[in-house]
Order: sequence, then structure tokens, then C-alpha cells
Amino acid sequence: MRASIAPSRASVSSTVVVARARVARRAVSTSFTRRSTRATLDVSTLSKNGRSSRLRASDDDGATVADALADGASTDVPGVVDPKQFLYASVAFYGVTAVGSQILCQFAGVHPDVVDSVFAFNIDASVYWMIPLLASLTFAVTQSEKYAFLSEVREMFESGVLPAVAPLGVLGILALSCGAGIGEEAIFRGFLMPWVDIELESLGVSGDVAAAGAIASTSVLFGALHAITPAYAIWATWASVLFSLENIQDGLGTAMFTHTFYDFLAFLYVIIAWMPDRAAEE
Repeated sequence: MRASIAPSRASVSSTVVVARARVARRAVSTSFTRRSTRATLDVSTLSKNGRSSRLRASDDDGATVADALADGASTDVPGVVDPKQFLYASVAFYGVTAVGSQILCQFAGVHPDVVDSVFAFNIDASVYWMIPLLASLTFAVTQSEKYAFLSEVREMFESGVLPAVAPLGVLGILALSCGAGIGEEAIFRGFLMPWVDIELESLGVSGDVAAAGAIASTSVLFGALHAITPAYAIWATWASVLFSLENIQDGLGTAMFTHTFYDFLAFLYVIIAWMPDRAAEE
């Protein structure tokens, strides 16, 4: 019955982001606001330094933190997370998560384990699974001024996430996305889902019910760990259900690819659409 949920067939947004976003929001809202700060996405540095974007911020008095933010260095601006430290900490956390997931599989007797399951990969299927995710992202971005719950998500990204992510450039954002896509899928779909399924079946639960229970419980946990706002937690729970179904149907490797590529596109999209200066100009 393991085949009903185990990832043999074939994106906590991460807890580091959640925690730092909450802290950043409080500080930025008072000392790094839209009125005192302008941020622009400088794409002129793409060819020379390998970055596709740089966050340039300056206050009304002309003081700038452009170079520090663009290079991922620390600044004295309250609430602005050091981009390089954020990247290193996030990638390290996801790396430990992925390795830990494999160790947990071995310890708990989950087979196939993460390493075996990751080779189940279907890039064509991944494109189809990405469609509803990109559709929901487009709706959120284009309707963020219309609905209060989307405006709240936008505010959280503008104040807490984008200042840490935008200066990383394309390569840094790709590394961050790979970390989230691989690490989160390894723990949630590679270990937790099949483990919960095994445990439920050991209690006498039928295979289909155990599979549904594994999807539901791990998705609720996934959403809770991404709860930067209530609306975002609900969206993350729904996204987790999609990743879970993709894992069952097309394999863990496919889910990892979808999660990674979606996160990458989503970061680029919201950086372009939701930078504070753009919001002020609208």
C-alpha cells in the first residue's frame, strides 16, 4: 500500500523567510517607509557582474544604501535583512533539511527514500502543474490593490522579503529557489507524506484514507510554516496539496523542479511588480 503515497512515481515561501519577514515588517514600517525610501531595480549590471537586478534605495535627503544592498552587505537601515547572510542561512537551512530528510527516511524505514524518489522526474508534467500556481500568482499581483487580503500580502513582501531578496540578483534568487524547492519537497513530500501514510495504515486506516490524511496533514503544516499572513497560509496550503498530488502522480523530482522554478519566477515577478517605488508611482 506504500505506493499509494510514497514518492516513487515519478516552493518554509520557508520558516526563515517567515520569521525574518515578521521582524522586518515592524521595523521597516516606521523607519524605511515608502515616503522616505525609493527603491529601483537596476538591470544595467546584468552583463558585468552576473546579477540581473540590484536594489537601489535612497532617502529624501540623498543618503543611499544602494551599494550595500546590491552587494548583499549589511546596512544600518533598521529592518533591512542582510541579503548575503539571508541567502547563506536559507541555503544552509534547506541543505540540512534535505540531508535530514534522507536520514529520517532511513531511520523510519521509509522506502523509496528521498534519494531514490528524486530520480522520478517528468519535466513536461512539471509545466502543467505550474500553470495553476502561475495563474494564482498573476491574480495576486494584478489584484493586490483591489482586495485587502492581497494588499496585506503585498505589504509583507515589500517591507520584509523584497529588501532581502532583490539585491541577490538572478543567480542568488535561483540559489534561494533551488534551496526551497529541494529542501521543502524533500522533507514534506520525500519523508513526511509517506511516513504519515505508513503510520496511518499501521493504525488500520484504509489506503485511500491514509493517503488523503497524509496529504491533508502535511499540507496544513506546510501552510502554517508559511503563514506570513492568513491569506498566504491558505494559499501555501493549497500549493502544498498540488505539490503532493504531483509527487504521487509524477514523482518527487518533478515536484522539486516545479517548486523551484515557480519560486524563481515568482520572486522575479513580485520584484518587478511590487518594488516600493513602483507602488508609489501607481
